[in-house]
Amino acid sequence: MANTIFELSKYVALLGWGLLVLSLFAPGTRRFAWPIAQFVLPAALCLLYLVMVWAGRHDLHLPNSFTELEGIGRLYLNENALTASWLHFLSLDLFAGAWIVRDGVSRGISVWLVLVCLPFVLIFAPAGLLLYFIVRLMHSRRPDGSGA
Repeated sequence: MANTIFELSKYVALLGWGLLVLSLFAPGTRRFAWPIAQFVLPAALCLLYLVMVWAGRHDLHLPNSFTELEGIGRLYLNENALTASWLHFLSLDLFAGAWIVRDGVSRGISVWLVLVCLPFVLIFAPAGLLLYFIVRLMHSRRPDGSGA
Protein backbone atom coordinates (compact mmCIF):
# COMPACT_ATOMS: atom_id res chain seq x y z
CA MET A 1 0.00 0.00 0.00
CA ALA A 2 2.81 2.45 0.84
CA ASN A 3 4.31 2.19 -2.63
CA THR A 4 0.94 2.81 -4.32
CA ILE A 5 0.23 5.85 -2.16
CA PHE A 6 3.76 7.15 -2.75
CA GLU A 7 3.29 6.87 -6.52
CA LEU A 8 -0.15 8.50 -6.40
CA SER A 9 1.12 11.35 -4.23
CA LYS A 10 3.71 12.37 -6.83
CA TYR A 11 0.98 13.01 -9.39
CA VAL A 12 -1.22 14.86 -6.91
CA ALA A 13 1.67 17.16 -5.98
CA LEU A 14 2.72 17.71 -9.60
CA LEU A 15 -0.83 18.67 -10.48
CA GLY A 16 -0.78 21.29 -7.73
CA TRP A 17 2.59 22.71 -8.75
CA GLY A 18 1.49 22.75 -12.38
CA LEU A 19 -1.63 24.71 -11.45
CA LEU A 20 0.49 27.22 -9.56
CA VAL A 21 2.81 27.79 -12.52
CA LEU A 22 -0.16 28.04 -14.89
CA SER A 23 -1.80 30.60 -12.60
CA LEU A 24 1.24 32.85 -12.80
CA PHE A 25 0.91 33.21 -16.56
CA ALA A 26 -2.84 32.72 -17.04
CA PRO A 27 -4.59 34.98 -14.51
CA GLY A 28 -8.00 33.65 -15.53
CA THR A 29 -7.11 30.28 -14.01
CA ARG A 30 -6.46 31.69 -10.54
CA ARG A 31 -10.10 31.45 -9.47
CA PHE A 32 -9.95 27.64 -9.56
CA ALA A 33 -6.19 26.93 -9.55
CA TRP A 34 -5.39 28.66 -6.28
CA PRO A 35 -7.99 26.97 -4.05
CA ILE A 36 -7.20 23.58 -5.59
CA ALA A 37 -3.44 23.98 -5.17
CA GLN A 38 -3.57 25.57 -1.73
CA PHE A 39 -6.39 23.66 -0.05
CA VAL A 40 -7.92 20.75 -2.00
CA LEU A 41 -4.74 18.93 -3.04
CA PRO A 42 -2.88 19.48 0.25
CA ALA A 43 -5.99 18.19 2.06
CA ALA A 44 -5.97 15.09 -0.15
CA LEU A 45 -2.29 14.57 0.69
CA CYS A 46 -3.12 15.05 4.39
CA LEU A 47 -5.76 12.33 4.18
CA LEU A 48 -3.25 9.98 2.58
CA TYR A 49 -0.82 10.97 5.33
CA LEU A 50 -3.34 9.91 7.98
CA VAL A 51 -3.82 6.57 6.20
CA MET A 52 -0.08 5.96 6.28
CA VAL A 53 0.26 7.04 9.93
CA TRP A 54 -2.53 4.61 10.83
CA ALA A 55 -0.88 1.83 8.82
CA GLY A 56 2.48 2.45 10.53
CA ARG A 57 1.15 3.04 14.04
CA HIS A 58 2.60 -0.23 15.40
CA ASP A 59 6.15 1.04 14.95
CA LEU A 60 5.38 4.31 16.69
CA HIS A 61 6.98 4.42 20.13
CA LEU A 62 5.95 7.62 21.86
CA PRO A 63 7.56 9.85 22.86
CA ASN A 64 10.93 8.49 21.64
CA SER A 65 9.82 8.34 18.01
CA PHE A 66 9.78 12.13 17.92
CA THR A 67 12.08 13.28 20.70
CA GLU A 68 15.23 11.33 19.93
CA LEU A 69 17.21 11.25 16.71
CA GLU A 70 17.53 7.47 16.96
CA GLY A 71 13.74 7.16 17.32
CA ILE A 72 13.14 9.29 14.24
CA GLY A 73 15.67 7.18 12.36
CA ARG A 74 13.81 4.00 13.30
CA LEU A 75 10.58 5.48 11.91
CA TYR A 76 12.20 5.82 8.50
CA LEU A 77 12.87 2.09 8.43
CA ASN A 78 9.10 1.56 8.22
CA GLU A 79 7.68 2.05 4.68
CA ASN A 80 4.43 3.42 6.06
CA ALA A 81 6.15 5.99 8.27
CA LEU A 82 8.53 6.92 5.47
CA THR A 83 5.63 7.45 3.08
CA ALA A 84 3.77 9.45 5.74
CA SER A 85 6.83 11.67 6.07
CA TRP A 86 6.97 12.16 2.31
CA LEU A 87 3.27 13.12 2.28
CA HIS A 88 3.92 15.54 5.13
CA PHE A 89 6.59 17.28 3.05
CA LEU A 90 4.50 17.32 -0.13
CA SER A 91 1.39 18.76 1.51
CA LEU A 92 3.16 21.52 3.40
CA ASP A 93 5.47 22.39 0.51
CA LEU A 94 2.50 22.72 -1.84
CA PHE A 95 0.61 24.83 0.68
CA ALA A 96 3.66 27.10 1.09
CA GLY A 97 4.13 27.31 -2.68
CA ALA A 98 0.50 28.34 -3.13
CA TRP A 99 0.83 30.97 -0.43
CA ILE A 100 3.96 32.33 -2.11
CA VAL A 101 2.23 32.55 -5.51
CA ARG A 102 -0.82 34.28 -4.06
CA ASP A 103 1.23 36.64 -1.91
CA GLY A 104 3.63 37.47 -4.74
CA VAL A 105 0.85 38.24 -7.19
CA SER A 106 -1.03 40.35 -4.63
CA ARG A 107 2.15 42.37 -3.98
CA GLY A 108 2.89 42.87 -7.66
CA ILE A 109 6.15 40.91 -7.54
CA SER A 110 7.29 39.79 -10.99
CA VAL A 111 5.89 36.38 -11.84
CA TRP A 112 9.39 35.43 -12.97
CA LEU A 113 10.82 36.12 -9.50
CA VAL A 114 8.01 34.14 -7.90
CA LEU A 115 8.58 31.32 -10.39
CA VAL A 116 12.29 31.15 -9.50
CA CYS A 117 11.36 30.53 -5.85
CA LEU A 118 8.98 27.63 -6.51
CA PRO A 119 11.52 24.86 -7.32
CA PHE A 120 13.43 25.79 -4.18
CA VAL A 121 10.23 25.50 -2.13
CA LEU A 122 9.45 22.13 -3.70
CA ILE A 123 12.91 20.66 -3.16
CA PHE A 124 14.37 22.64 -0.22
CA ALA A 125 11.23 24.08 1.41
CA PRO A 126 12.77 26.19 4.20
CA ALA A 127 15.44 27.58 1.86
CA GLY A 128 12.81 28.31 -0.80
CA LEU A 129 10.63 30.10 1.70
CA LEU A 130 13.64 32.12 2.87
CA LEU A 131 14.45 32.98 -0.75
CA TYR A 132 10.90 34.24 -1.26
CA PHE A 133 11.12 36.32 1.93
CA ILE A 134 14.29 37.94 0.57
CA VAL A 135 12.58 38.62 -2.79
CA ARG A 136 9.58 40.05 -0.95
CA LEU A 137 11.78 42.24 1.25
CA MET A 138 13.78 43.54 -1.72
CA HIS A 139 10.56 44.24 -3.61
CA SER A 140 9.17 46.28 -0.70
CA ARG A 141 12.33 48.41 -0.61
CA ARG A 142 12.24 49.62 -4.21
CA PRO A 143 13.62 53.15 -4.46
CA ASP A 144 10.58 54.54 -6.30
CA GLY A 145 8.47 53.71 -3.26
CA SER A 146 5.85 51.99 -5.37
CA GLY A 147 6.77 48.47 -4.30
CA ALA A 148 6.00 47.36 -7.86
